[in-house]
Amino acid sequence: MTLTEILFYYESRQNPNGDPGFENQPRMMPDDTIMVTDVRIKRTIRDYARDVKGETLFVDFDESGSPTTADGKAKEIVGSLSGDVIEGLLNKTFDVPLFGALVTIRKGSDNEGSSAKLTGPLQFGNSRSVNKVQIINPTIVGRFVGKEKKTGEQFSTFGKFYSVEFALIKVQGAINPNNLGKHSENKETMKKFNEKIDMIPDCLWNGTNKLITRSKYPQRSILYIDVSYKNQIYNDLPQLVTESQELKGMAKELGKSPFDFSNLIDILSKRKSEIEMVQLRGAEDIAEDIDGLGAKLKSKGIPVKILSD
Repeated sequence: MTLTEILFYYESRQNPNGDPGFENQPRMMPDDTIMVTDVRIKRTIRDYARDVKGETLFVDFDESGSPTTADGKAKEIVGSLSGDVIEGLLNKTFDVPLFGALVTIRKGSDNEGSSAKLTGPLQFGNSRSVNKVQIINPTIVGRFVGKEKKTGEQFSTFGKFYSVEFALIKVQGAINPNNLGKHSENKETMKKFNEKIDMIPDCLWNGTNKLITRSKYPQRSILYIDVSYKNQIYNDLPQLVTESQELKGMAKELGKSPFDFSNLIDILSKRKSEIEMVQLRGAEDIAEDIDGLGAKLKSKGIPVKILSD
């Protein structure tokens, strides 16, 4: 069964993943880099799949836009919860085949019952910025009245927002279809699973670019690589790509030729008999570097696909 490693870089000049426990500040680490959680990356993929591709999500609000329970959402999607709930969600949603699900099935007035669980085949680790990050936190003034005094005097509200001057975020993921367990024996389920997996590069790349909100804009996809192996996985793809020394400091921009792919080419050449496919995509300013990487891998006998819209 094919196992896939994913490496994705994107840049942010806003707040890539605020911490709600600390005034929504970027998640600063002791070494002055910032962290982005796997939850944020999955949310980017889910929202793009729903909003642009028209896909049905399990982890989402209900039909009225209100928060709901897992079993309530499952019932809304599959109907009765008396059968194989996970199988139903695998066939009717975008995110359960990828990220899995945990559904508590409550019965009776005392809410006793059971649960249905699937560990998702696609998982991401917590991501870090390559560079050390400068946090910006200006005070902002609201134009609407925050409080009205009995005297009739009115005054504006004050607040803060937090952003980064520049951060290059490095994201690592992996796909292991074996996590589907018994469900992998169902041909229709596997067909739908493979369809969702094929959407991941697009949902991650364009979902990042088109996430235009107050706290996220502007951000930009920079580099996407995935390597699909035949019944093997190494979990070392992030170590095979080296960033420039300038990027590892207090960088303010991506710079020219920011990545060194020599180690990646060398290691993948040694593994070429185990590789099914390598997929690549790069931003416009590193397009020549990506074309060069693709050409060198192909010259080593490695199948390569350059992705685009």
